[in-house]
Amino acid sequence: MTGPSEFDATYAAEQLRRSRHPLRRLIKRFYLDHVLQDVHGPTIDLGCGAGQLLARLPAGSLGVEVNPVLVEHLRTAGMNVLGYDAAGDGFRLTGFREGYYKTLVISHVLEHFEDAASVIRVLWRSCARLGIETIVAIVPGAKGYASDATHKTFIDARFIEGQGLRRVEGFDLVKSRYFPIDRVDIGDHFTFHELKLVYSKAAR
Repeated sequence: MTGPSEFDATYAAEQLRRSRHPLRRLIKRFYLDHVLQDVHGPTIDLGCGAGQLLARLPAGSLGVEVNPVLVEHLRTAGMNVLGYDAAGDGFRLTGFREGYYKTLVISHVLEHFEDAASVIRVLWRSCARLGIETIVAIVPGAKGYASDATHKTFIDARFIEGQGLRRVEGFDLVKSRYFPIDRVDIGDHFTFHELKLVYSKAAR
């Protein structure tokens, strides 16, 4: 979601090409099913890319994307998408409707930031302000992280503990699960292994 290449037409074309490949679509559906298990109500898909998850989210959901080519493509396809300047807004989610969205999904975005812990704290605080109840964050395992030179922060259980991120801005970490196999070491060998972190609004 960051870096100049992610704003251009070449990046968008590659995202769309991958989303149309029959085998990739089949495999992607398997992964999306896992994400959707923890989604409820109108949802913000922050960094919605080619829109595969957005197309399956509950009615009233919103895709948020920095690449203007992808935004235009998804709007043409009839999806509800907002172009977003994450750097300019600092993940404050300025202008988003309060008291409406129930879930926020941020998938394969946080690892692109050197200050990922700070991004998490600001974004989670923004979610609390909007009245969001559940945050679902997806990050790559070790091999997936190493496969992309634009990745800057490796997020795993050690990172979460070390940064004090089990409770963040009124949200508690209630689920931490690797997929497709719930073992951390699989990520050392399989590029498409990922970690799903689910935060729920803490009881007062």
